[in-house]
Amino acid sequence: MCKKTPDDAFLLSKVVAVHDPAWPSRSVLRGIYVKPVVWQYPRDACCLQHPRLTVTCTASVAELANASSMSASGPTPSRSSVAAADASVTLQPMEAAPVPRMQRTFSLSATPELQRALDRLLAGIIRGAAIGLTLRGGLHLVGSLLAALSKGKRRSVTAVGALEDTLRYTAFLGALAGIYIGVDEGIAATVGKERSAKWRSLVAGMCAGPSLLLTGRKNRHYSLATYILLRGVTLLMRTGNKERVRQRHPWLYAVLAPTRFAHGDTALMCAACSQIIYAFIMMPQTLPASYVRFIRKQGAKELYVWQGIRELAERTAAGRPLSPLNSLIGTPHAHSKGAVPCHFFHPGQSCVEHPLKLFLPAYQRALSVYLPVYVLPALLVHRKQILKQPLPILQKLLLGIARSSLFLSSFICVAFGGACAGHNITGQSTGTIIAASTWVGGLSTLLEKKSRRMELALYVTSRALESFSRCLMDWGWVSPRRVPPRMDIMLFAAGCGAIVHCYSGYNGLHRDVFKSKYLNVLDFVFGNTGMRG
Repeated sequence: MCKKTPDDAFLLSKVVAVHDPAWPSRSVLRGIYVKPVVWQYPRDACCLQHPRLTVTCTASVAELANASSMSASGPTPSRSSVAAADASVTLQPMEAAPVPRMQRTFSLSATPELQRALDRLLAGIIRGAAIGLTLRGGLHLVGSLLAALSKGKRRSVTAVGALEDTLRYTAFLGALAGIYIGVDEGIAATVGKERSAKWRSLVAGMCAGPSLLLTGRKNRHYSLATYILLRGVTLLMRTGNKERVRQRHPWLYAVLAPTRFAHGDTALMCAACSQIIYAFIMMPQTLPASYVRFIRKQGAKELYVWQGIRELAERTAAGRPLSPLNSLIGTPHAHSKGAVPCHFFHPGQSCVEHPLKLFLPAYQRALSVYLPVYVLPALLVHRKQILKQPLPILQKLLLGIARSSLFLSSFICVAFGGACAGHNITGQSTGTIIAASTWVGGLSTLLEKKSRRMELALYVTSRALESFSRCLMDWGWVSPRRVPPRMDIMLFAAGCGAIVHCYSGYNGLHRDVFKSKYLNVLDFVFGNTGMRG
C-alpha cells in the first residue's frame, strides 16, 4: 500500500519507531519515502529531511504503536535495532551532517527551482536587450529618416556611430536586467525569500547600476543618472504618502506634505526652466552638447543671436558702456548697441508679435520630436492591443502627439515672451534677469495631460541639476577634485536601487505607486517579482 506525497514521492504504509539521537527525550516516527527520506512526527506532523541515514524497514501499524510506547517508556533503542519484534530495519550511514530542524522554503538545489531562475534570467537578458535595440535603434532610424526628408541636412552621427551606439545600449539594458535578476535570485536562494524581502531588491538594483559603463567608459551620463535618481526619489515619496505610512509613521507623512501640492509638478518645471534657459544662453558648456543642439533647433535662431545676448548680458553685468557687440560683426546687426537685445532677437517685430508668429513653425518642429516619443513606447507596451484593436490606440497616439507638441511650442513662445518682458521692464539685460523672467515658460506644462506633467518636470529637472552643479564648479563654489570620477554611476545605481525597491521590495507591497504602463514594462523585463507563491 502506498500514497502520493506533494512532491510526487511515495510514502510506504510500513513504518518503524526509531529513537532519534538529536531528540533523546522523544520517540519519533520515521516515514519512508522513495525520495526523499524524511522525518515525520506524530504530534505536530512536521516533516524534515534526514541527511545521514537511508532507512529500509518493515513494520505493521500495530507493531509501530507498540514500539512507540515501548521506546517512550523503556530504554533507548540502538540505531540498528527496532522496538517491534517482527520489524526488519536496515540503517545505512551516509555522510555525517547535523540534522536540520526545519526544511528550507526556497532553495536552488531543487532542479525545477533552478530551472525557473535560469529561465527568468535568460528571459530578462533577452527582453532588456530587445528594448535597448528597439529604443536606441528606433531613435537613430527616425533621426535618419527625418534627415533624409530635410533637404541639405546632415546628421551629426554617422551610420557606423549610430550602429555602435545602438549595440552599446543593447548590451547595457541586457546586462542591467541580467545582473538585477541574478543578484535577486542569488540572495533569495542564499538568505531566503521572506528574510530578504525588505532589502533584496534594493541591493540587486544597486548592483546592476554599474552596467551603465557598457555605454562607453569615456561617456558620462549625468543627465540619465540624475533622472533615474529623481524617478526613484519620486516613487519613494509616493510610497511615503500612502495611508499605510500615515498610520505607522505620521512624522514622515508630515515631512512629505509639500510633495502633495496639487501643482507641484508645474512649480518644479518652472524652476528647472529658469536654470536651463540661463545655462543655454550664459553657460552653454554646462549642458550636454546634444541638448544645446535640441534647444537651438526648437528656438530657430541663428547662433550669433544667442552669442550676442550673452555678450550684452556680460557687458551689462560688468558695468561697461554700450557699444557694438563683437558677436554681431559680419551680420546685419553689426552696428547695434542697444541696452536690450530685442532689436536683433526679433528684428522687424514687436515683443508681442514675435511669439505669436513663432507659434506655428514651432508646432511643426515639435511634431517631429514627439512622433518617436509616443510611437516607440506604444510598440513595446501596447503591442498586443495594437494587433487586436489598432484604432483606439491610434487615436490616443494622435491626441498625445498633438497635445505634447502644443506644450513644447507654447513653451518656446511663452519663454521668449517672458525674456522680452524682463528686458523691457528693467531696461537692461543680465544673466539674473534672464533667469528671473524665463521661468514663465514652465507654465505651459499645464497644457499637458496631468499624468505626464511630472514626467516632463523630472526630465527637465535632471538636466537643470546637472547644469547647476557644473555652474557651481565653474563659479569656483565647488572644487572638481571633490567630485568622484564616476559620480554618474553612483547616482544611477542609487536610482536603480530605489526604483526596484518600490517595485519588488516587501514582496511587491508598493507596486501600486507605479503607473500601469511602466509596471507592464518592468514586469515584461524582470518577470514580475521573480518569485512564485
